Amino acid sequence: MKRATSLIGLATAVTLTALLASCAEDENPPTTLPTSAPPVSTSTSPSAAASAAAETPEEARQHAIDAYVGMQTAFEKASAAGEPSYPDLPKYATSAALTLLTNGLNANKRQGLLARGQTIFHPQVASLSPPAAPTRASVRDCMDTSKTERYKADGSPYKDSPGGMRLVLAEVERIEGAWKVTAVGIREVGSCKR
Repeated sequence: MKRATSLIGLATAVTLTALLASCAEDENPPTTLPTSAPPVSTSTSPSAAASAAAETPEEARQHAIDAYVGMQTAFEKASAAGEPSYPDLPKYATSAALTLLTNGLNANKRQGLLARGQTIFHPQVASLSPPAAPTRASVRDCMDTSKTERYKADGSPYKDSPGGMRLVLAEVERIEGAWKVTAVGIREVGSCKR
């Protein structure tokens, strides 16, 4: 299902791209991202059993997209406010994804940077597993950051790198009944086309 979601902010993707580039071994974007999320809880308590009820692939697809867009929205708000400990981030992101976002926000805060503008998302679920009752999803997005920028909060001059079309790959998992992004990779401008 194609879905275009318009959101405000996310210029901090430039910072995250720089963080990811320092770890990349090659120039080609990966087809999947590794995940370091903890395994789904195997608790047998009544509330855990109810929250672990199997979902159809259609429900899982929608919940994965909702978690991805929720993470991006929380990140945008945190970027605009300059708030690395924004309370909604852990609602939608965990593990490596949460660490990456928080590190990017902390880097911007140290530089006195905030974000503004409009980012357009086009997330699609690339795969679900297991097929019958999915608990994991890979999300692929061609994110447009051409109308975003970072700027100095104190009004002093700052020249941000230009935005554009960026490939985003995210791993989303159902953990204790909630869908969360566990890993995310944001590639350089020009890494995807719409």
